[in-house]
Amino acid sequence: MITSISLKIILKRVLLIILALVGYLSLWRYRGKDNLLILRYHSVGDKRRHEVNVKMWAFKEQMRYLVKNYSIMPLKGAINALYGKEGVKKCTVVITFDDGYRDNYYQAFGVLRNLAIPATIFLVAEYIGTDRILSHDAYDNPENNRLLSWGQVREMAKAGIDFGSHTLSHANLACLGIAKEREIQESKRIIEKELKKEVWAISYPFGLINNFDLEAKEIVKRAGYLCGLTAMNGVNNEKTDIFALRRIGIEASDNMFTFKAKLNVALDLLTIKDRPLFKKALDLFNRLIGV
Repeated sequence: MITSISLKIILKRVLLIILALVGYLSLWRYRGKDNLLILRYHSVGDKRRHEVNVKMWAFKEQMRYLVKNYSIMPLKGAINALYGKEGVKKCTVVITFDDGYRDNYYQAFGVLRNLAIPATIFLVAEYIGTDRILSHDAYDNPENNRLLSWGQVREMAKAGIDFGSHTLSHANLACLGIAKEREIQESKRIIEKELKKEVWAISYPFGLINNFDLEAKEIVKRAGYLCGLTAMNGVNNEKTDIFALRRIGIEASDNMFTFKAKLNVALDLLTIKDRPLFKKALDLFNRLIGV
């Protein structure tokens, strides 16, 4: 029996293949010098029921491919290079994770460590070290959606994993008033207190153009962040707003063909996802199929 989530994955995969085939007309256009690819993961494992959860076998395959074909850099080093005089090298990629799921420690961490891959995990600060789950995971088994403990975060930090803020409570910043400043500043303070390290990057929850506004970016700057990351698809160059960096979302629907397509060719076409009209259409589709 095909579930609503399975149907959505099938339809998304078909769409990505079509986009990829169209995109081959401009093959390799994004693999040149001075273009930075930032990948956006969430969870890795075989139990969590969500479209952004990447299976363990797929994650291993993706990481091995990147090691062989790309220069993988820490986020901070890549940003300094991108906006510096030399620029980033050809085929440079950065690995990031949003939310801070516990499987980042139990599943992804071992793969990253074994392959010596740097990564940045963005934490929902108020939820770390608790048994609370995020609201969009309420339909699933809570045990498969727990977030990291501070002990796990500290262990990964000692091993070289970087951590940033994903706000205090995974808030849609564009919908907040005075609480917006607290979500941005307090999350930074908490993570810095726990890790005894500076927090210099933030990932905007939900991350599309209608989920963070100019005021949010100004607060981020004042709070002392170096950069802000979105969920808007695309590559980055020296002209990209450093407080609205684009990323490439990797999801359950990606096989190696669509994974490579996202890295190489279909990125400009995928930017349609960032438009409010597309978001409304996607929300309507989700309701129709019961997701």
